[in-house]
Amino acid sequence: DRNINYTNICCVRCLFCAFSRRSGDPDAYVLSREELGARIEETLALGGRRILLQGGMNPDLGIDEICDLFRFIKDSYQINIHGLSAPEIVTLGRIGRLSLGEVLRRLREAGLDSIPGGGAEILVDRVRGILSPGKCTTDEWLEVHRQWHRMGGRSTATMMFGHIETLEERIEHFRRIRDLQ
Repeated sequence: DRNINYTNICCVRCLFCAFSRRSGDPDAYVLSREELGARIEETLALGGRRILLQGGMNPDLGIDEICDLFRFIKDSYQINIHGLSAPEIVTLGRIGRLSLGEVLRRLREAGLDSIPGGGAEILVDRVRGILSPGKCTTDEWLEVHRQWHRMGGRSTATMMFGHIETLEERIEHFRRIRDLQ
């Protein structure tokens, strides 16, 4: 696997993030096809078979741009795309005024193979509202994965802990994931 951040532009200001930039920032980027291709070629040369493709909630990149990106990857390389966190997927729907099912269908048709668990942090809205108030809610995060699974897709779940959450909220996170499974 290789983690490739296709953009660092994000409209969410999570308290823990040192990664995201605003569109006009001097170090803001969206990878060109050439830059992305070079990273994928390096991965393949080292025996890699999958890329974890994530970025931020970039309001300038809609579903068409992301689907074009996935098609470019699939047309050019034999590699698995494990891509886009649930918050990115929810944001694509909001930007394009599309249903979650439509966003997931289009991403799958464009080449998305599986969805990573990023953006889960702690699946408790109290915690999410403080740490990442612009990201999707717990129920929205879970619904992305639920609908993806119904389409036959696979996904993972992550947990970012050790900040403001309580032990009970960690348990609640695990319970929500277990119930989804």
